[in-house]
Amino acid sequence: MKHRFVIGIDIGKAGSVYIQEKDKEGNYIGQGYKMPMIKTELDYLALYQLLEPYEASNGLVVFERLGVIFGSSKQVAWSMGHQSGAVEMACVALSIPFMKIPAKEWQKAMFVGVDEITKTANNLSKTGKPSRDTKAMALVACKRLFPKLKLTFGNRAEKPHDGLIDAVLISEYAKRL
Repeated sequence: MKHRFVIGIDIGKAGSVYIQEKDKEGNYIGQGYKMPMIKTELDYLALYQLLEPYEASNGLVVFERLGVIFGSSKQVAWSMGHQSGAVEMACVALSIPFMKIPAKEWQKAMFVGVDEITKTANNLSKTGKPSRDTKAMALVACKRLFPKLKLTFGNRAEKPHDGLIDAVLISEYAKRL
């Protein structure tokens, strides 16, 4: 049975929420939102209100299962873990089914047909070796799947929003489950 809605969430201060909901004809219509923040803190009420219309209905929320991010600070790890827990708790409180998916899992599915892109010489991994540029690969995949989708927030922004790109791809991954 297909879901009435799927919600992809990219955890992080620059994260995003992307909701795809079926219209009357059965087509999915999407809408993106910045992760609701008050300065550097997650706005719990705004997150709850964003998810509340989907309470106990036929849908699915998917967000990344967090792992160790090499080179990140304890503060970043704590903040992201805190946000992940808040998203999980909102889903539990609203009786919305959810799944936590490792980034490599949704990326493997969504990057099909995208050539490998590595980071440039001045942007190497901590080991000094070229590493996979998942942000660039996600942008390519998103533009292929949603060529007309606006990947920025606001009227003046020109650079695609990394959090929105990931949230769109996570929601598309969820739709295909």
